[in-house]
Amino acid sequence: MLQNLRSIGVATMIGLAAGLLHHPALAELPAEPIPNVKKLSVPYPGTYAVVHDFAFGSLIDSSFGIVDVESRAFLGMLSAGQFATINHSLTHQKFYVGETIHTKGVRGERQDLVAVYDFENLDLVAEIALPTRRANIVVNKALTAITDDARFLLVFNMDPATSVSVIDLNKDAFVGEISTPGCSLVYPDAVGGFLQLCGNGTLAAIALQEDGSQASRWVSAEFNDIDRDPISEKASRIDDVWHFFTYAGKVQPVDVSAAQPKLLDIWWLASEAERKDNWRPAGWHGNAGNDAGWLWVGMTPDGYNGSHKDPAPEIWLFDSKRKQRTARFELASPALSIAATHHEEPMLLVVNIEGSLDVYDGFSGKHLRRINELGETPYMVHPIASGERP
Repeated sequence: MLQNLRSIGVATMIGLAAGLLHHPALAELPAEPIPNVKKLSVPYPGTYAVVHDFAFGSLIDSSFGIVDVESRAFLGMLSAGQFATINHSLTHQKFYVGETIHTKGVRGERQDLVAVYDFENLDLVAEIALPTRRANIVVNKALTAITDDARFLLVFNMDPATSVSVIDLNKDAFVGEISTPGCSLVYPDAVGGFLQLCGNGTLAAIALQEDGSQASRWVSAEFNDIDRDPISEKASRIDDVWHFFTYAGKVQPVDVSAAQPKLLDIWWLASEAERKDNWRPAGWHGNAGNDAGWLWVGMTPDGYNGSHKDPAPEIWLFDSKRKQRTARFELASPALSIAATHHEEPMLLVVNIEGSLDVYDGFSGKHLRRINELGETPYMVHPIASGERP
């Protein structure tokens, strides 16, 4: 009896399969074109962002995922090498990925380069060779920058001497190297040059000539208390003012509207009572700003020497012009890095400790949505908005 049932079952399945194969609607499905590649609409809307997967489990193979933070759609991916960096230019409609690779994967000849991709197709359109001195270190946003006039890409070098490689974005070509002894990283100013933090507690400002070489160099008086409460290299720019933060929670604004920057008055993030509870800035890159004057800072209680990279359980929102906190909210999951969109009603983007991207209302802190599966170790997020600088 059981054998008969099995025979009937097999016969039924064969009959169903034969019927499906001969069904007109299924049989007439057109073949899919190969390759089947879609284009992204350009210019990008203000809801696109790039999430950086550092790939800490396989450092030679990092990546950048492009997502729409409104719809949760995953739009595309750029592969990259070890400790890669990314910048984008709305003027040129391109991404610039700095990377270090070796000819035999984990060994062989070292090659430092900037890979250039277009916005519409994510096609590789150029590879720009660099001197093999690129700072191949754990990723920091200030390792690279595009000047405000969209003319040059700056790449910080350390081998261990410090310098800056200069790439002409009109030509997609390396044009020179500027020696910067004792000073590190790159922060663009409003007049086509850049700033650096120096190991002796000063600030350097470098102006560029038309060919990308150094036109002049200015150095401030010592202002950064390196030994007692140093300034973190993780900063946010609002309009023409960079906001730097000390580990204890002071804010040092620097006006970069002219070739010679101006150090503005220092102010505290936390009240005196909150400082007694050791509320301090926290996160991999735990601050963000937009040009309407809003400043978001990840904060953690019970801070200590070394807590500046702890995940941040809270976000504090400040009016940077009035130097006042306007909101404070807990996060659904503590933040590693944050960024803000450039809308009139901005969204706060939070890469959390679970490896997901949380999207919040930037003013109220209301949790709007979560985007999952963005890589192995997605630790940083970069908004792409139509209102950004060139």
